[in-house]
Amino acid sequence: MNVVISVRHRSPLWNWPPAATARLRQEFPQIQFQEVADAAQLAAALADADIYVGWQLTPDQFAAAPRLAWIHSPAAAVHQMLFPALVASPVRLTNARAVHAGVVAGHALALMLALARGLPLARDLQLRREWSPAVLLQASGGVRELRDETALLAGLGEIGRALVPMLKTLEMRVLALRRHPELGAAGADAVFPPERLHELFAQAQWIVLALPITPETRALIGPAELARMRPDAYLINVGRGALVDENALIEALRSGRIAGAGLDVFEHEPLPRDSVLWSLPSVLITPHMAGATPVLWERQRELFAGNLRRYLAHQPLLYELDKKRGY
Repeated sequence: MNVVISVRHRSPLWNWPPAATARLRQEFPQIQFQEVADAAQLAAALADADIYVGWQLTPDQFAAAPRLAWIHSPAAAVHQMLFPALVASPVRLTNARAVHAGVVAGHALALMLALARGLPLARDLQLRREWSPAVLLQASGGVRELRDETALLAGLGEIGRALVPMLKTLEMRVLALRRHPELGAAGADAVFPPERLHELFAQAQWIVLALPITPETRALIGPAELARMRPDAYLINVGRGALVDENALIEALRSGRIAGAGLDVFEHEPLPRDSVLWSLPSVLITPHMAGATPVLWERQRELFAGNLRRYLAHQPLLYELDKKRGY
């Protein structure tokens, strides 16, 4: 059995470490593991692959992999691989959403706390050596606490479920949107179907996006949705940039229609240097690193190794996706 691993990124943070492959070779001596760093060589490597570990795969590369039976993505998002040929095939697809859930939820909470307490502006004042509490108190959005405010979680998957108890600890009212409300509220005060989105947008001071990209969620947040938000509301996006119409968001922020935004993901990444978002004082930007943690790759290796044992034993795989639904 052959496993091809090709997890390369412009940021070293997201590169699969050789030490993880070495551990896998020790644990599974009967399996051949091949790391591929060059995308140009991937098609040749996939010709004999039974399992592929990576977050990118093109239709041409897929066509060059006749033996492929299972794809594992070390990311939560898999929309970039859901082309028709793969969706229609019997190839199984798993992701690493559990690896990222807790740390991404914590990052969303950090963005909320930072914006609620005016920390981006406080940092600007610090760099200018200005002692100006009045500036902080009078800024857009003000300085406030999260207690008794309402958070709306758009998405109650692994990240949303991890975030609920964090917000409840702060005594927030937590509402949630999920495609199948009958699956439960996961500790939230109430759960609603997506059709209630506009109604709920008008209630929440904090809207947190933690959804996958599907045909239904792409550009989910546009002018109409932003117009429904409260003027003291913040938009937090730790899902995917394509969930939001970025131009509409910029207009809502520039006009003061909403209080601000905490953004970890963007339509185009890296965020272009000429993007207006960089200069908006009501926006807190992090460079798509909500899932970063010192133990990231050890958790990734453990998840894949556990699933590989299940695969060899013909047991159900953890975090297998419905390719037609996209999650």
